[in-house]
Parts: sequence; structure tokens; C-alpha cells
Amino acid sequence: VAGCPVFPQLRPLMAGKEPLLHTGNSHNAMDQPQLLKLMSVTSKIRKVAADLDPKLPTVLVSSPYANRKEYTNVGARKQRRLARHLAVCCTVMFAEGFYATQMFPYVSTMTEELRGDTELIGPYTGLLYTSQSVGMLLSAYVWAAASNRYGRRICLIFGVSFNIATSFFLACSTDYWITVFLRILAGLTNNNLSILRTSLREFFMQLGADDTTAFSMLSVAFGASSVAGPSVGGLLYIRLPGVDGAFLQPWAPPFLLCTAMYCVSLAVIVTWLPETSSLDHRNKQETVLIEKDPKGGVQRLLRELKFILLLIMAGGHSYIFTGWELVYPLFARLHRDAGGEDWLTSDIGLTFLVGSIGLMSYSLLVYPKVAKLGSTINIWIWQWVLPILIMPIFPRLVQYALIHGYHHKGAVLHLLNFGSQLIMSILLGSKFISVQLLLNNYVAGQQELLALANGYLVSTQALVRAMSPLSTGSLFTFGVQGHMTGLALPFDHLALAGLVCGVAFAGAFAHI
Repeated sequence: VAGCPVFPQLRPLMAGKEPLLHTGNSHNAMDQPQLLKLMSVTSKIRKVAADLDPKLPTVLVSSPYANRKEYTNVGARKQRRLARHLAVCCTVMFAEGFYATQMFPYVSTMTEELRGDTELIGPYTGLLYTSQSVGMLLSAYVWAAASNRYGRRICLIFGVSFNIATSFFLACSTDYWITVFLRILAGLTNNNLSILRTSLREFFMQLGADDTTAFSMLSVAFGASSVAGPSVGGLLYIRLPGVDGAFLQPWAPPFLLCTAMYCVSLAVIVTWLPETSSLDHRNKQETVLIEKDPKGGVQRLLRELKFILLLIMAGGHSYIFTGWELVYPLFARLHRDAGGEDWLTSDIGLTFLVGSIGLMSYSLLVYPKVAKLGSTINIWIWQWVLPILIMPIFPRLVQYALIHGYHHKGAVLHLLNFGSQLIMSILLGSKFISVQLLLNNYVAGQQELLALANGYLVSTQALVRAMSPLSTGSLFTFGVQGHMTGLALPFDHLALAGLVCGVAFAGAFAHI
């Protein structure tokens, strides 16, 4: 350009100028801003000169500031899409968690009113609650294959739509066996959690984003629903004055609220949830192979020892988590003469609230950072240490404090209860994130199996959560009668289950 006859005025400026170094500095005394301005002018001159003389090569000029602005806009759009997808998933997760936990305070009373009899109330209550988990387990494979063939979004729409119908019919049901049938039907038509997790994982993979924080947010949503569900469900379980019992049962208000939540979930899915599954010909062929190949799909997963160990780890964790949530209130409410703490329901509720707030804070603020410090399986194993120690020690410390004259609602007992519940909620509750990350990594190279693996994970957790109250409650009754280790018996068996399923099987999983 300096030699171009069209722009002779540039010759003095360009004379003696050496090219820039890779650092952006020139060899002369000219300052950097002035030189950059000169280069910009020179680039424009080259483009004009090329337009005037077609024989000259055309130079494409791009501004680094424009590129930076475009990159920023793309990054902002990506973050908005991720946040919107996560918000939809958290909305559905909250509705599912609320539906599952709102029955806790009144399921036994509901069973009694449906049957009109208190005989064998325990087994019938367990059957009513377990029936939906049985349905989910039976339909897990079908829903996984359907979501691979027809897409995650359409299956979620159908699943939530069926939830709206079954929760409405449950609100109107007045017969025990019809209610059990409706619960089984609700399980058969509901595999939303596994499909939801699959969709979230796929969306973050497609955009190249880390999903650890996303699954932590799912845990926060489930923790919030676990707090709201029992409290709201218990408050809404009322017989409205002046309303005919044949028309509106006491359990109708909480189930109708679940219906409304599912309607909101359906609206956000239809409006904002994109399809994340690849529905091209190749993916359909993979789905057909999963359905027909005897060595593929469900049989392939269930024949892999490492996957079986993962299911045992997840099932054992759910068993212990649910068992603690059952046996701790039983122990705390028990009269002091029988070895309990004689706490009120409000005291126990406050303890659970402290634990839930701790879990949500830990999942949102701490766990994503902890996950970057080491492998997920190591975090899983080390987070079992304190719960395994606390479960057998807690009831014995409480009884020791009461025997030595400490007030049952004094500072020492509050510290024991709040501290134990806080640690148990944080370390056990955050394991739901860990087990999901372990499963995601396990099927990372087999994406066609992600939906199926999630289906079996969710179904195993649901089935075990239904079994845990029966066995833990029976052991508590056995302990109250003074057998073996007394009131510590159910806590001891939970600690043993954690040692076997949480540590031993996890060690085998890590070394295969």
C-alpha cells in the first residue's frame, strides 16, 4: 500500500515501519494504539484498491471487536437455552416429587378410610403406596424404547397427561382396590423422571456444557418438593364442612393440587421443551436392535455386572435414605418412658426443615465444586463414612443424654438432632446427584441405552423406597419390645446396609 500510486500520502506513515511481532508490539517507538489505527486504515485501503482494480486479490477484513460481540451473543443465547431447559425439568421434577411425598402424612389414614377397617393396616398401607412403584418397574423398558423411537418430548407429554387423569381419578376414588388399580395404572403410564433425566443429559451434551450443576439443581427441586409435599399434603387432608363425603373425600384436595401442578408441567413442556433425541433413521434402527437383539438393550444391561452393582448401590442408598426418614420420626416421637425423646410433630418438622435447607444449599453451592476435586465414585464412597457412624451412634447418644438428666428439649438434644439430621440430609441427599452422574458416565458411549438405564434406575429406587418403610418399621416395632439391641436395631440395620451397598459394592464397581 505504501507504494500504491493512488494513496501517496501514506508513504511517510509507512516508511521505516517494521511488521508487528507475535506479541502485537512493533520494533519502533510508535505506540500500539496509533499503529492499530493505521492497520485498520490500511486494511480498508486494500479493500478499496481491490474494488478499483479486479486484478488485485480481494482481502476479507473482519473486526476482532465484532467477532467478540458475536461470540458473546452466541454464549448468551446458549446460556438462556440451558437455563430454560433446566427450568422446565425442575418444574416437572417438583411436581413429581410433590406427588410422591404428599401422601406420607395421611396414607395410613386414607387406607383405613378406604377399607373401613384397621385390621392389617400396615400391609394394606404398604400395598397402596408400593403399587405405583410396581407399575413403574414393569413399564420401564417399554417407555425407554418408546422414547428412543418417538422422542423424549412426546413421551413426557403423554406421561404428564396420564398423570393429570390418574391423579384426578384418585381424588374421586372411594374404593380401596380401585385406588390400588389407579396407582398401578399411574406407575405404568409414568416414567417421567427417567425420561426427564435423559433429556437433560442429552441437551447439555449437545451444547457441550457440563451437567453437574444441572443435576444439582434437580436435586434442589426435589428437596424443595420433599419439604412442601408432606406439609401441604397433611394440611390439605381435611373433610370439608358441608360437603358430602361421597362426592369429595378428604384426600381429594391434595390430589387435585397435584392435578393442577401436572397441568402446569404439561404447559411448560409443550411450550419450552425441545426434542433432544436423534430421531433419524440411524436412531430408529438402534431402537429396533434394542428391541430384537437378545444380546442388546435390557438383556445387555442386566448381564453387565457393573450395571447390576450400580443398581444395587442406588437401591441400597434409597433404602437407607427412606428408612432414616421413617425411623427418625418414630424414635423422636416415642415417649421417654419407652426410650424415645417425646418430641412433638412440629419439633420433628423443624428438624427436617433444617436438613432440607442444608441439602438444597449444599447441592447448589458446594457439590458442583466438590465434584471437580475428584472422581464421582470416590466422592460416593467417602460420603458414606459419617452417615454409617451416625446411624448407630445417634440413638445411643440420645438415650445416654436422657439417662444422665439432660432435658429432652434442651440444647444438647437439639444439637444432637439438628446436627445428625443436617449431616444425614446433606451427605445422603446429595448421593442422588452422584448416582445419576455415575450412570451418565457408564452409558456415555452407548447413548441409545441412556433412556433404558435411567428407567431401571428410577424404577429400582421407587421399588426400594416402597419396601424400606415396611422392613424398617417392623424392626422398630421389634426393637421397642426390647429384643436384641432395642431401639437402635433399625438404625443398626441401616448402617449395615450402607456399609455393604454404599461402600463394599461401590469398591467393587470402581475396580471392574
